[in-house]
Amino acid sequence: MDLAPPPTPPKPVDDPRVYLAAERTYLAWVRTSLGLMGFGFLIARFGILIRGMEVMYPGKAHSTHYSPFIGFAMVCFGVVVCVVAAVRHGTYVRRLRAGVSNPPRSLSASMALAAVLAAAGLVMAIHILMT
Repeated sequence: MDLAPPPTPPKPVDDPRVYLAAERTYLAWVRTSLGLMGFGFLIARFGILIRGMEVMYPGKAHSTHYSPFIGFAMVCFGVVVCVVAAVRHGTYVRRLRAGVSNPPRSLSASMALAAVLAAAGLVMAIHILMT
């Protein structure tokens, strides 16, 4: 009867470069979310500027009643991106500490971000052409 030794539990990844690379990726997502929130704030406040200019230059009507809603949506999207980044980073680091040397990463969050930004850009381009 051949008794095999019990399997040893995997050791956490010891290379600090792996953790630093994960942190750089996380910080890039945080910068992206801050940019989205700042851009949303800018969109929302730009409508106020346009309405103020209509007082100075009457007769040049511009549609600005959607800008607060678009800006609010962009700020909320930035918050969602920040939360998703924090959850993904935490999961990735926990897997590294559990001994998974190269945890699988999903591209769904990156693709969702790209799709939403592309759609927002398309809506803004159409809005520019219509006004």
